[in-house]
Amino acid sequence: MYIFLLEHPRSSFIEGVYILINPYGIFKEECISLLSTSFKKLYGVEARDFELKPPPSPVMGVLGCPVFEIARLLNKDPTTVASEIAEDINSAEKRFVAKAESAGTGYVNFHLDYPKFSKFVLENVLRLGEDYGKLNLGNGIKVIVEHTSVNPVHPIHIGGARNAIIGDCISRILSSTGYQVERHFYIDDVGLQVAQAAYGFSKLEDHAPDVKPDHFIGFVYAVTNCIVSINSLKKDIERLKACGDEEGVKSKLRELDEWMSIAAELRSKNQEVFDKLATAISKDVDPNKSINELMRRYEEGDLRAVKVVRKVCEMSISGFKQTLERVGVEFDSWDWESEITIWSGLVDEVISKLSETPFVFQDKGALMLNTEYIAQTYSLKEKFNIRDEVPPLTLKRSDGTTLYTTRDIAYTLWKFSQAEKVINVISIEQKLPQLQLKLALYALGKGELADKLVHFGYELVSLPGYKMSGRRGRYVSFDQVLDEAVYRAYIEVSKRTPSLSEEEKKKIAEDVGVAAVRYALISISPLKPLTFTWERVLDFERNSGPFIQYAYARAHNILAKSDISPKPDVNINLLNDDLEKALILRVAYFPEAVARAAIDLRPELIAEYANDLAMTFNLFYDKLPVLTANPNELKEARLALVKAVEITLKNALKLLGIKALPRM
Repeated sequence: MYIFLLEHPRSSFIEGVYILINPYGIFKEECISLLSTSFKKLYGVEARDFELKPPPSPVMGVLGCPVFEIARLLNKDPTTVASEIAEDINSAEKRFVAKAESAGTGYVNFHLDYPKFSKFVLENVLRLGEDYGKLNLGNGIKVIVEHTSVNPVHPIHIGGARNAIIGDCISRILSSTGYQVERHFYIDDVGLQVAQAAYGFSKLEDHAPDVKPDHFIGFVYAVTNCIVSINSLKKDIERLKACGDEEGVKSKLRELDEWMSIAAELRSKNQEVFDKLATAISKDVDPNKSINELMRRYEEGDLRAVKVVRKVCEMSISGFKQTLERVGVEFDSWDWESEITIWSGLVDEVISKLSETPFVFQDKGALMLNTEYIAQTYSLKEKFNIRDEVPPLTLKRSDGTTLYTTRDIAYTLWKFSQAEKVINVISIEQKLPQLQLKLALYALGKGELADKLVHFGYELVSLPGYKMSGRRGRYVSFDQVLDEAVYRAYIEVSKRTPSLSEEEKKKIAEDVGVAAVRYALISISPLKPLTFTWERVLDFERNSGPFIQYAYARAHNILAKSDISPKPDVNINLLNDDLEKALILRVAYFPEAVARAAIDLRPELIAEYANDLAMTFNLFYDKLPVLTANPNELKEARLALVKAVEITLKNALKLLGIKALPRM
């Protein structure tokens, strides 16, 4: 997907950070080292890039390595090579590798010394506690993760919710792996949409909203857009009638009918506000001109324009903050587009510098950037996987106003003045503008910045049974989804633990509902469309936030009931059941999962890991007693294992932004 840590080859960072805190990584590195030494000793071959994967069955070992490619280069039978390598490894000194054996038609499989390895795992997990799983891949490199960045003209909808949770989880994962992370929200306060919302809001004479402020602004924006569109269509129809254009009239009448239907739907939601806006806007001879004038004056820093636009944006942002606080998403910086790109003069500076390059041309008064020419000049087609011709980017319209992507070039330069790497979490629909942005950086002589800029794209979210339409002001907000999740969680919690007080039920339901939504939005690869179904989201039995929370609560409950405090100094040899071994291996894998999630920028790997650990623990819980285990030494050993699971689940949940609940 994304290879983020390009300056960290796998072998170097393994040696640098795995020795103390990645048990599975140490075992894997030992296997690689043994293979490398044997190939050098037996065949004089320098090799380290081995493909190690778990064999088809645990009885065949923990990791296996094919030797077909090297055998081919040596012109030897792979079965013979595997046998000779395994024999040589077995004669070597080993730490956690119990033995190697040849398998199949050319594999070397590695078996684990479980007693020795288990002791190492439990000692480290119990010693490190909340620090277990943390790594130092980033060495303090500063990274800006810009995410959510919803237009301040409507509440955060379900698509924006996926953005927020992805961005938050990426930030958490990178922070836990040695990066200095700053989370930024880009406030798009410049442009037509905000101007429309501000224009409508200015007509309401300080009308006090009776809903969340972002929902109120969203309604004002939808109504204003609707009424202005109706007025424009009526004028177009009169003009076309005067010209005798019957077909044109019919086309516009169809559009008008649709907008009148939208108006009726919007009016049914809040008749008072709709009628106020309709009356006020009807008095304006040319609303579109007024909106464009407001937009122009705001860009120029006119105080009256700034006052009304900022009021609208701040109301929306206050609503965003309420929603985001509910799901544990925080930001270090709220970046106003107007301040950073327009009023600072930075966007003019960018346009001026680009105009000095051979890539800029005029087209009907507009200033254009030939991004295809840039891609060809710098041989970037293959690097950026560009198959088709890249359309030119409009830097400045014929009326002198700039477009979003132009301003985003300036914002990107500003972000790189604050950090060494930048990740933009933006929907996959913005793939072209993000590509044009990178090409513009090359044209500016900033190609090294383009190479450090990641567009983390994600696909859309759909909710069966819901119809969304921006024109109708009809969307599924993040707030709606959270409220529904909490309501459904309350019903489930009440069924499972009716003895809880009403206050406890509501508190747990809130945490479970939020966990369910967060997990659902992060557990599917961002490159896949997400279908949001309540049956899956709130499934307490498998692959959900509540399922993992429930596993943690089980582990916590066992420890709370015990009369013995877990300690790492236990008789490890007693943990010889296959489920115990599988559980130890799962716990040991956590830092490896974190490393993979950070390197490849795949936050869904943490969700996948947490679910796997919860499933393995539940199998252990159902089959093997802990508190009633005999002899007492076995009880102590299993308590230490349960404590390791509790610590690991809690740390994994933290990376997902999900609360670990002691009871459900």
